[in-house]
Amino acid sequence: MIEQYYNRFNPADNYEQVLFRSDRVLQSAELNEIQAATVARLQGIGDALFKDGDIVRDARVRVDPDSGETICEAGAVYLRGSVRAVASSKLTIPVIGNVSIGLYLKESVVTELEAPALRNPASGTRGYQEPGAARQKLVPVWGVENDGRTGDFYPIYQVENGMLRAKEAPPNLDGVTQALARYDRDSSGGSYVVSGLNVAAAADVSGSQVYTVSEGRARVNGFGVALPTSRRVLHNATPDLRNIGDESHISSTVAAQRVDVNRVPLASIASVSILREKTASVVHGSFTNAKDLLPDTSVSKIVSVTLGGTTYAAGTDYKLSSDMVDWSLPGTEPSPGTTYQVTYQYRTTVTPTAIDDTGFTVTGAVASSEIFVSYSQKLPRIDRLCVNADGGLVWLKGVAAEINPLPPAVPDTLLALASVQQTWQAIRPVSNDGVRVVPMQDIANINARMDYLSSMIAQQMLKTDAANRDTSLKKGMFVDPFLNDDLRDQGVAQTAAIVGGKLTLSVTTVPNQVGSDVKKPTALNYALTPVLSQLMRTGDMLINPYSAFDPIPAEVTLTPAIDRWTEVSTNWSSPLTTRIVRGGGEFSHLEENIFNNLISSSSKAIETLRQQQVRFSLSGFGPNETLTSVTFDGIAVTPTP
Repeated sequence: MIEQYYNRFNPADNYEQVLFRSDRVLQSAELNEIQAATVARLQGIGDALFKDGDIVRDARVRVDPDSGETICEAGAVYLRGSVRAVASSKLTIPVIGNVSIGLYLKESVVTELEAPALRNPASGTRGYQEPGAARQKLVPVWGVENDGRTGDFYPIYQVENGMLRAKEAPPNLDGVTQALARYDRDSSGGSYVVSGLNVAAAADVSGSQVYTVSEGRARVNGFGVALPTSRRVLHNATPDLRNIGDESHISSTVAAQRVDVNRVPLASIASVSILREKTASVVHGSFTNAKDLLPDTSVSKIVSVTLGGTTYAAGTDYKLSSDMVDWSLPGTEPSPGTTYQVTYQYRTTVTPTAIDDTGFTVTGAVASSEIFVSYSQKLPRIDRLCVNADGGLVWLKGVAAEINPLPPAVPDTLLALASVQQTWQAIRPVSNDGVRVVPMQDIANINARMDYLSSMIAQQMLKTDAANRDTSLKKGMFVDPFLNDDLRDQGVAQTAAIVGGKLTLSVTTVPNQVGSDVKKPTALNYALTPVLSQLMRTGDMLINPYSAFDPIPAEVTLTPAIDRWTEVSTNWSSPLTTRIVRGGGEFSHLEENIFNNLISSSSKAIETLRQQQVRFSLSGFGPNETLTSVTFDGIAVTPTP
């Protein structure tokens, strides 16, 4: 700051106002404190809605991923408690690595020396053209972090390998955005794709996997992410390796042959060992029964030993001993110092050719011999491409396994866009399995399809039930299981009855009537015998001797008070036939068998009662009480005294 400038404002003092007194001088520090307090209050309100670097209007950035040329548009950005206008600018940024593009807030003090217009313009006064207060100037300028510019840097955009990260479209109200994010997380989980953001694999470039992410919008952990244009993503995927040692293969020919390994894809070959056949000239030792060293190691078999027209026999004339021809056997041997020909097989390591993901080519292996291969296998893996709340694309590495590799778990702060099956071969499937918003029209279509399926299932159930019930439709045969009377012809009088699953003749019963001499229910003669008696009694007293209660209302008696009736409809004689009362002898034994077969039942509430005459009587009126009116269910009736 400049000289002669004083400002004692401190938010921790909690001063609310500056109180000027008439008998005291006005201090310049007090005026500065008023300005600082006002700025602090406005910044507190602004910080509740915005954060430094939030875009209020325009201020877009376009980056050329090949050259790094960046065009920064003019706009308005919230910085240090105020929405500040930003001029357009051009930058050149690196296209490798992560770069932060933002604004440098340059601060300066302007006095009458830099701006003569700040002198007192009041002509004709004593202070005309005298210097007054200075001005503090804050100018935001586009720049790249740590590019040597002066001022405080506020990052706004992030660029990864020349690709601009997605950023929520302005205006950015931080307080409102946080509230919406919290609501979105509570209601729908907060992470889902709104539209677009489809991932597809492209041709690899310089050993790096290339993927394209289409333009679209998403909500990540409640915050909006928008990609206005498609993006290209480079992924340096590193496979997990498994080392396999001495895998055995059988040689088919001495010439060049193709060998396919058992575990693919092949990452690298450590060694290839073959059994090779060779003929060499060996000089016999200077004494008999000597051992002649062969020129190669790891000799497994001597095929033949010849000298001129003589062929020596293995096991009789010589034997193989520690990579040497041992002539200690009692058979014949060449003269000392002579040169003879030895054909032998030895194991050696060779360099394969034509290596690819599945195998290689080798030459010189003895037919039907073993070829041992030590190599590394690339294990399959499932990786996931995710996006974070800042619009950055993040790769998650899965658990590699030859069978059923496991995809990685996605944390709540990320949204999975796609899963990539790392087969490490030419074909690399990409599955766009991210959570996506289902449009209302699709939900309506799903509900319509479910309703259609439900109706089809109901129709099929009805058809199945009809086929099971109406057995006469099966192959033209009529079969009645005699469960009930449903399959009987209701248009023809039936004389048989179905009882207990059998068809039998119906039985007509006539009940015996009680004799005419019995006028009322009569029992046998009897004599009463006391079983329990109470010979004592207790006293009584009035509970309410002063009759302190409301008059007892009149008593109304309805006759009948409850109406019960039964309606019976008999279509078949089977129920009557099933219930039979049998008796025998001189009334010494009675037997009654009752069978109740409930085939089906249904019930429903009746809408109205049947018409019935109801008599009523009213009693319990006190002296001088007058009856004014009588209503029954809202209908006025006239009683008869």
